[in-house]
Amino acid sequence: MTEPLLNLCRETTGMSGEELVIVERYLKTIRLKRKQFLIREGGQYDFIGFVCKGAIRHFTWRDGVEKTCNVNFENQFFTDFESFYRGTPTTNNSVAIEDSVVLILSRVDRDLLLAECPAFERFSRVISERAVQEAAERASRLSWDRPEDRYLHLLEHQPDFARRVPLKYLADMLGVSAESLSRIRKRIASSVFS
Repeated sequence: MTEPLLNLCRETTGMSGEELVIVERYLKTIRLKRKQFLIREGGQYDFIGFVCKGAIRHFTWRDGVEKTCNVNFENQFFTDFESFYRGTPTTNNSVAIEDSVVLILSRVDRDLLLAECPAFERFSRVISERAVQEAAERASRLSWDRPEDRYLHLLEHQPDFARRVPLKYLADMLGVSAESLSRIRKRIASSVFS
């Protein structure tokens, strides 16, 4: 089940077969059933995850209200950077919204892998830069775009979200209520069929 990540390593940095064997040695496979937690608030996010199959939802509790921050699908990485790098307890929860298979690279194993395989450091840098760029773009859209424009952008660039993520979680990610998102969807549907 490591093939998707190894292919990404090969495509991103041109890792050799020998380097990919080294990477594979450090990966742990976790299988999750729908609604099964990978980590709960208060635990330490001392790993980087990669979704091979399924979908993982990340959420927090604020003032007694659950807020979905993100959902990761196949071929996407995730972690809680603060918890991972500082060793602090996480404020996030990560739960499977579909039966899922996740590859885990612990912080300890990541450090060993970086020392043993310099090509993985290049790969990590490229992936980290992409994650920062995506987070900045998402924050910018939340600040400046109208909710309808955020939804249309999501449909165009990440259609899996609309098909696979329940409305209430999708609304959280777009920064609107489920009722508002429902109205936005109806408006868009009526304009398409008009």
